[in-house]
Amino acid sequence: MDKVIKDIRCNACNCVHHADDHKCTAGHIEIGNTSACSCQDTLCATFELDNSKKHCGC
Repeated sequence: MDKVIKDIRCNACNCVHHADDHKCTAGHIEIGNTSACSCQDTLCATFELDNSKKHCGC
């Protein structure tokens, strides 16, 4: 697993950078959206859809 960004809580569970306990493993972030299915659905410039995670409504 990539290194978790300390003190950042992420709810964009469809993102490849989303880790357990709402952690983020991206190198940098903006703000995310819990129902995001694409970068256009979120304010997070680093959002990438994780096609293996289908449990969040996408």
